[in-house]
Amino acid sequence: MPEEHLESTASPETEPRPVPFDPVIPTFREWATLKAQQTELTSRMNKLRDKVTAAVQQRGYADHKGSQYIDLPFPIPVGDSEYIRIKRERRVSIVADLDAAERITKGRGQQIYRRAFPPVPTLDADELYVLLQEGELTEEDMDQIMVQKETFAFRGLTT
Repeated sequence: MPEEHLESTASPETEPRPVPFDPVIPTFREWATLKAQQTELTSRMNKLRDKVTAAVQQRGYADHKGSQYIDLPFPIPVGDSEYIRIKRERRVSIVADLDAAERITKGRGQQIYRRAFPPVPTLDADELYVLLQEGELTEEDMDQIMVQKETFAFRGLTT
């Protein structure tokens, strides 16, 4: 049986070569490490916050505005601050109940309803293409209307 000679498909252009040091590598490594730590820290902070909030809600005392507190038995120094109390702050905002607003204003008549709910023009991009197919808009019109918007996102890619 004759011995077959297998040729290497690798060429000097495709063989791995040592990569020269790039000064961005340590900076990127630090960024990636901090990003991973931030994700972990955020998760831990949120879990701790939720536990402390539950404790304040269960056994804290309330002030005249409805905020709740737990007084710490001693000051807790952290960085440049010294914590003496934990507060679960009550915040109130006024929001419109859209269903109620629609029901009430419609009950007062179309003119009142339209003042409270004015029609808002909304671009229907699909309809633009229909208008182009119907000949109501030209390719030049569409080139002016549908413009490219370029953005970039910074991402580190993993395997």
